[in-house]
Amino acid sequence: MNEKPLRIGLVGYGLAGKVFHTPLYQAAGVELVAVASSDKNKVHADHPNVRVHATPAELFGDDEVELVVLASPSYTHAPLMLEALAAGKHVLSDKPFTSTVQEADEVIAAAEAAGRIATCYQNRRYDADFLTLRQLIDDGQLGEVVFYAAHFDRFKLLIQDRWQESEQPGVGIHYDLGAHIIDQALALFGMPDWVQGDVQKQREGSDIIDSFHLRMGLGRLRVELTAGMLVADNDLRYRVHGTRGSWIKHHLDPQEDQLRQLGMTPQDEGYGLEDESHFGILTQIDGDQSSRSKVPTLKGDWPAFYRELSVAIRQGNPPPVTALQARNTIAVIEAMLESSRTGRRIELP
Repeated sequence: MNEKPLRIGLVGYGLAGKVFHTPLYQAAGVELVAVASSDKNKVHADHPNVRVHATPAELFGDDEVELVVLASPSYTHAPLMLEALAAGKHVLSDKPFTSTVQEADEVIAAAEAAGRIATCYQNRRYDADFLTLRQLIDDGQLGEVVFYAAHFDRFKLLIQDRWQESEQPGVGIHYDLGAHIIDQALALFGMPDWVQGDVQKQREGSDIIDSFHLRMGLGRLRVELTAGMLVADNDLRYRVHGTRGSWIKHHLDPQEDQLRQLGMTPQDEGYGLEDESHFGILTQIDGDQSSRSKVPTLKGDWPAFYRELSVAIRQGNPPPVTALQARNTIAVIEAMLESSRTGRRIELP
């Protein structure tokens, strides 16, 4: 077995690369060896010993790089993944995996032909609240889940001059926050039987979809996912009802604020831990008796994604998010768009 840390080449050193990826590497036991960026000084201010390449193509030709991480605009993911795979690299794209299912299929075929892993960075599977919910479901404390609602809302009235607000393939809240909560739902329950959705441009002058409401069905389970940019009261995260009880959770996982606002690292005491006042409420039914209790939120662990991916690459195991799972998220997004356009419920194969 290769005992050396997995060696990473990062494409892009904006917010995603600087905040959501590189701070996790030490805790995950992986090593950043190269970055493709037009701002060499910005990279070296944080990582003075890392090689900086002027272009992604130069980074793909770096023999020391084993895994290429794409922290680049959404519409670049598919072409850059194909280029990285052709260079013999494993590749991890930020979400969304691709802009279309057709692109996802092309990436999957290229990865299989190259004998390399292609995966998508779904760090929200390692959110503190989502890990807690998975444990509640796995332990049977909710019984059979019959209703699942997840919200991922913001309040951003002003439109900023950045690629995330421009009309491009793979851009919009459905591909951004939506890709996370769709992936979480599919990770818990699998692909739905049908999808019904509504997408909007709610903010005046918005070029992108900035609100969506998605319903999915699987047997008697109903899933409801929403995200919007004009939600001032945006604390609600989950409402989950089952045959034995319900779990209601407010407040977002703390890791984003810890990394982005507080300057914490995963090595710091308290990283990934949620304040007790934010714990979710479990209501359980036993016969004709009901009980309500706070459920301590598990520790969030975004570095676990990289730890598991490193093991997958070294040992030939499936990655924490398979390319097929990443493709399925895009398939649901496309079905939601079709449903919103036609006003019909879309049956999935």
